[in-house]
Amino acid sequence: GNHHGGGLRDGPHTGFIRMRGLPYQATKQDVLDFFKDYKPIESSVLLTYRVDGRSTGEGYVAFDDASDAKEAMAMHRSTIGSRYIELFISNKEEHNRNIARSAPRS
Repeated sequence: GNHHGGGLRDGPHTGFIRMRGLPYQATKQDVLDFFKDYKPIESSVLLTYRVDGRSTGEGYVAFDDASDAKEAMAMHRSTIGSRYIELFISNKEEHNRNIARSAPRS
């Protein structure tokens, strides 16, 4: 089916991707570098954190165009550092919901 490990891998693209498996120390720049061939929107990169401030290993990124996001799915299971990054189709609602979780707690 479409569901694989708690995420959608097939379906309509809206220009948003969810990442899973990011290294704990990954930065927004790491994400931008990872997707550099696909025109990621710099201001869209979210890295989410737990209540205790630890990274969840998940993040979100948006692209100028849904077709760019679809092509960027080719990076599924590519690596940042030594970690394989899983990519899933996301959407604006999911992205917006996670903006609040994207700032590290001080």
